[in-house]
Amino acid sequence: MRSIISPFLWLFAVVAVVAVSSCAVTTRSTQGTSETFQNTSEASTDFTSSTSPRSSDKSESDEAKKQALEFTKVNYERVRTDMAVGGGEHLTSLATLLGISDSCKAEFFSLTKNRFSTLFISDQIAPEELLAELDLELSASPHLKD
Repeated sequence: MRSIISPFLWLFAVVAVVAVSSCAVTTRSTQGTSETFQNTSEASTDFTSSTSPRSSDKSESDEAKKQALEFTKVNYERVRTDMAVGGGEHLTSLATLLGISDSCKAEFFSLTKNRFSTLFISDQIAPEELLAELDLELSASPHLKD
């Protein structure tokens, strides 16, 4: 009986030693963990700064302009068509990105239709130029924005 127990004790001891030795504690941070922490911290900061009331209006305005520009680049022909007829889902989306209040969207649609030839002074106008012209038109009607 003693010979059966000895091999089991020996096996148990070996497994225990291997298990304990593989659980090394690292007290020194590595470059990888530091980078991971930094990336996580930056992502958290970016998220909270974009949703917190203390964020600057200028950065929010810049971000909104970037979103409007990207939307216009991707949907340029549809936005142009919607402006020509004075309404449509792409113009509605652009209005939202530009901060046009819901109560003023109909007036905004009318403005884009009535000023279409000014906004699209040529067939080759770029999205950046379109938004710059539209911004000039909106500066004359600041009540349209939220």
